[in-house]
Amino acid sequence: MSINNQLFKDRCREYFEKDCKEFLESLEKPCTQAFFLNTRKAEREKIFEIIDFNYHDSPLSDQSFYHESDNIGKSKAYELGLIYPQEIAASLSSLFIDKNNIGTVVDMCAAPGGKTINVLNRLPEDVLCISNDVNHTRVLSLSSNLERLGLDNVIITNKKTEDLSQQLEGCADLVILDAPCSGEGMIRKYPEILDDYSINNIDLLSKTQSKLLDEAYMILNKGGQLLYSTCTYAMEEDERQISDFLERYPDMKLVPLDMKSSSKLEGTIKLSPLNNTEGQFIALMKKEGTMKDVSLRSLKPVKEKLVDDFIKENLLLDEYYLYKNNEHFFLSLRPLPDLKYNVMKYGIYAGEVKNRRFEPNHNLYRANSLKGKFRYVYDLNDVEYDQFISGNEFKADLGNHYYLLTYKGYSLGFGKCSNGMMKNKYPKGLRRMI
Repeated sequence: MSINNQLFKDRCREYFEKDCKEFLESLEKPCTQAFFLNTRKAEREKIFEIIDFNYHDSPLSDQSFYHESDNIGKSKAYELGLIYPQEIAASLSSLFIDKNNIGTVVDMCAAPGGKTINVLNRLPEDVLCISNDVNHTRVLSLSSNLERLGLDNVIITNKKTEDLSQQLEGCADLVILDAPCSGEGMIRKYPEILDDYSINNIDLLSKTQSKLLDEAYMILNKGGQLLYSTCTYAMEEDERQISDFLERYPDMKLVPLDMKSSSKLEGTIKLSPLNNTEGQFIALMKKEGTMKDVSLRSLKPVKEKLVDDFIKENLLLDEYYLYKNNEHFFLSLRPLPDLKYNVMKYGIYAGEVKNRRFEPNHNLYRANSLKGKFRYVYDLNDVEYDQFISGNEFKADLGNHYYLLTYKGYSLGFGKCSNGMMKNKYPKGLRRMI
């Protein structure tokens, strides 16, 4: 790819100075491809046993790996939720957070979910995460990705960030703000970014980021951490944005990040193709003060005989919380807060009642926290695996029940066995031809 946009080339001289020529030459090379491991679901060595494509290490992270596969989304490791495709630099931010004393995480602009997933991978399983995105279509993608990886102690919302900040004021021990930006760091992957490239657009985005940072501060608990990132090189959106924010809020302090990079603000990180990654800026800040216990009003559980009967028949649960939202039923092993409106998912989407019958959902059978809780489980062989993800039924000499279907012990979905045949319940949107 040849860069002909003179404005961008001129600004790159400011960004990279003596390394500008090498940087511009690097843009002519293909973009990097990578993935990270979902260690919430399995230990790394176990995941490697499932990966069936070539990959190699990254010197920047022990959880992220380069690959050159064009079909990673069709691999068993992907379908089983053992890996998440994400560029190396974008998956680094979780390396730097202090994992102690985090009870609640808020991801303000979460879709498609990479930052949420990567951070939760490094935190205890009882941490509650509220993942939000203002774009409804992107929220659906967020929900699908979290479901595939089995992350279930998550509330997914579709709120304006100003509404989110008012509702969650002072509640979060960690706020993730992967801010919308001009995207200069993704030019190798999306060269069309330069079609609308302008100073005016950068200035408009800078104002949006400033507003989002103010809202992030509002959400943050005393003693809490704020993780800010963009995929651009523009200093108006990166170094200057953070410097201005720290001036506005003297009780916010920069947590120095120790990694050699092109950032002009000491203690922050800016990576690029010069680091064999795509572009990413990362800053970690902490609010001064003693962390306080903050509890939101709990969502009131419901009783629904059809759902409770299904759970009793199919799962080994001594205690659970059942919630209802817009005629859909959600399951959690812990009480959840009531976030009122524009909530897409409370924990695990269990299913819905139709024609006086409970219809379970795929999400129920992918949830990590329910592993080992299902009464009826069937582990697929290779032939049955291919039949299942293709949407086909297969013979099964089993009793007439709903079954959690696994592959090498990893949850894949569910089926309903009837008269020696396993009826396929794999979602149509996930099926593929073998």
